Amino acid sequence: MSPIPDWLPTALTIFFPLLTIFILRFNWNRLAKHYPTYEPPPTHFWRMEHGYVGWVYYKGTLNVGVSRQGIYLSIFPLFRFGLPSLLIPWSAIWKIEPANSLFVQRFRLHLSTPNIKLIIRKEVLEPAKEYLAAQGFEWI
Repeated sequence: MSPIPDWLPTALTIFFPLLTIFILRFNWNRLAKHYPTYEPPPTHFWRMEHGYVGWVYYKGTLNVGVSRQGIYLSIFPLFRFGLPSLLIPWSAIWKIEPANSLFVQRFRLHLSTPNIKLIIRKEVLEPAKEYLAAQGFEWI
């Protein structure tokens, strides 16, 4: 059996953080092409939420806001890596369905452009009832 090459630990130390940053940025950057915003967070705003953007789970690093214009998303500043805040209009959502876990009620929001799913807690979307009703969605 051959010994581990000297360069392998260094390569892995560099490779895995870069891979992680790429994965975290992939769907976020796709959304940022369509929905970037420089507006401050709305009044209905929750910090350090858990949720999915695409297939990436943001555990305690997702900031979510609800306004008349749409859903405001940002990442906790320490983990932002230069990713912009997003404001996704209500008209970009084409389907909403329950995505409950063991003790937490969540909703899966399907976006039309780009084709990405968001999973957000029900309590966070509660103030959006009237905006979603205007788009033709019934509150589940």
